[in-house]
Amino acid sequence: MSIAIAAAYLLGVASVVWFAVDSGRIPSMIWYWSGFSRPGWWGAILMCVVPFGIPAFIVAVVWRFSEARRVLTLEFDDARQQGRRAREAQLGRSTGSVA
Repeated sequence: MSIAIAAAYLLGVASVVWFAVDSGRIPSMIWYWSGFSRPGWWGAILMCVVPFGIPAFIVAVVWRFSEARRVLTLEFDDARQQGRRAREAQLGRSTGSVA
């Protein structure tokens, strides 16, 4: 029984680490403007790890396939592409005036 509990906590800790890395990749501004709550997701995953590790794994899986993660990732990718286009346009303008 103690091996099963240790394995569950290990799985829970691995889920928390994965969630921290995955949700940390999305900037705070994207979280704020899209209306999703980073503290809410963190609260859910931490409340699940304290009593037992398996619920944290379940919350991490729910996060992975959630609409919130999909929308946040799309908005982050759009913001990154807009920044890239703006830098390329700026670069095009600065090199065009030199010639």
